[in-house]
Amino acid sequence: MSKKERVQPGHWHVSETPEGRLEDWLTAWDKGQWDFTYTDPGPNLAKYFEKVTEGRKGLKILVPLCATTYDLIWLCEQGHSVVGADLAESAAQRIFKQYKQEPIIEDVPSIAGKLYRNDSGTFKYYVGNFLRFSEDLEGTFDFIWDSKAMCAVDVRDRPDYLKVIRRLMGPKSTMMLECPKNIFPGAPYHFTEEQLNEFYGDICDVEYQDESDFDPTIAYHGDVDDEGQPLKAEVGKEEAAQSKEAESKKGNTVIVLQNYFLKKRE
Repeated sequence: MSKKERVQPGHWHVSETPEGRLEDWLTAWDKGQWDFTYTDPGPNLAKYFEKVTEGRKGLKILVPLCATTYDLIWLCEQGHSVVGADLAESAAQRIFKQYKQEPIIEDVPSIAGKLYRNDSGTFKYYVGNFLRFSEDLEGTFDFIWDSKAMCAVDVRDRPDYLKVIRRLMGPKSTMMLECPKNIFPGAPYHFTEEQLNEFYGDICDVEYQDESDFDPTIAYHGDVDDEGQPLKAEVGKEEAAQSKEAESKKGNTVIVLQNYFLKKRE
């Protein structure tokens, strides 16, 4: 598909049934709405990771609903074992190609999906229904990077998402979580610190850290080459240069992301 469809934040199509909402996500991926390719880690991850993990090495890390974020590769390059999870198999294929790793692929019936992993097992990507993910698959994790993940989950599915994340937090687990400061009519959802304490406060200390600007229109789209580099230019920049007036009519595309640090109590 040469022309990627764009949907303004808060205006995604949402089905009434859980099964329909899974199909919504896959359909949106096929239409190019989540089809982004990055070449740098998220700014708040790079800025705060050493602090929130206290410089620990060899961590076991979960990145839920990760799509094709470069954060997966960056965390592996820091010497950690990384597990990503999302619905679209093409996302797993893309990130392994970008990382220049040959995947070993296994069926995972419990999530109605597959596991992509590298030969050493230090990089894994589960393709399937994350709401069915359990500690039986990978045990618990030292660090969880919720980068625009929970905020993308429909309100009706949020309790199941929270159950999964809470079960996967190890005894000394830490987590960073990003969500929009902007308030939209739908996903991605804004969360206050009070809400995060309602979700996690019984087991974690919640601390606000920082905010940063995120423009979802400024990204590479499409596949990568054999060297792991995007085949296309940054589409958002091209489109903005060609049609500033059209962009201004749509409103500001920048999302202000708030970043929180959660530390599980011992």
